[in-house]
Amino acid sequence: MKTTQSNLLLIGESEVSSKMFIDVLAKENYHVTFVSNIEIAIQKLMKELPDLIICFYDINELNGFQVYNILDNEILKNEIPFIIIFNQFRKNEFFVAVELGIDSFIFPPFDQERILNIVQKQLIKNMERKAYGAIKFDSICRMIPYGVFVADDRLITQTNETFDKLANFTPKRNGSYLLSEVFALNTGYEDELKLSRFMNGLTKDCRLNRIKIHGRDKEYFNLYFSFVKKRGSSSKIIGVVIPLKDKEEVAEVNYLNNMNSVKYLDPNVITARERQVLQLSATGVPIKQIAERLGISERTVEKHRSNIIQKTDCGNIMEAVFMFGRNHMLNV
Repeated sequence: MKTTQSNLLLIGESEVSSKMFIDVLAKENYHVTFVSNIEIAIQKLMKELPDLIICFYDINELNGFQVYNILDNEILKNEIPFIIIFNQFRKNEFFVAVELGIDSFIFPPFDQERILNIVQKQLIKNMERKAYGAIKFDSICRMIPYGVFVADDRLITQTNETFDKLANFTPKRNGSYLLSEVFALNTGYEDELKLSRFMNGLTKDCRLNRIKIHGRDKEYFNLYFSFVKKRGSSSKIIGVVIPLKDKEEVAEVNYLNNMNSVKYLDPNVITARERQVLQLSATGVPIKQIAERLGISERTVEKHRSNIIQKTDCGNIMEAVFMFGRNHMLNV
């Protein structure tokens, strides 16, 4: 039975000595790449990311176990099955292979049907494992109250229901959206730099604050990216979208988006004591510590903060901090 084409990496001593395996696999529509050098094997693994690796136990200066250990990180990270071909059955080496976690083995006599069965079973087993992982991801995402998506580089390929609602996500002809088609990512040099560093693998995580979703211009979101794994030249990332609802955060957004329209403030609009309270609040000092530093009660601190909010017509203390900072009347 013909199989759908899978990419196999075959590592051996020479192409001549490996010819029988190459021919058997090629006849079954497998795309076989043969290498006899460990450096080239590493390059092929990282660039092309095969679906399965088959390695002869005896290859030039190395053995199959050493090759497995060299490639181990990439094999595990990308969930690639690894098969070793032994030229003869050696009990001790077999037990070592099992202990290392090598997926399967081929022993002589090298029967064509048996070789193909072993290869096909490993490919099917790996496909089922990945499919189960996708199902598990879906079930977990359904329980998360935030928008979650998976993207290959900048192309969104998987989302949960919450994300679909937030982003007004509808099926597209090609089934995918670019990040820039969903999010307004042109929020400034610093965010662009952070995103660029993340997308190019310089950082494993990235957070973008106060991001808008196209079509929801009055709302803001915090956007979190995390690197999952690299497949060939493509990077798979997972993203989480959290609505920005906290009043003080919203006040910050409103302030930053209306910096040029902030009204002039009379420097004497608040008292000297109220200015002290505002200055400490601007540096994040809690009410209890403000009271201790100024030698007043916590209730008095709360009263001063209430007076500041009322006199400046602000929604909360942080909005007042931003307003005074914009008018250069506060050290923030």
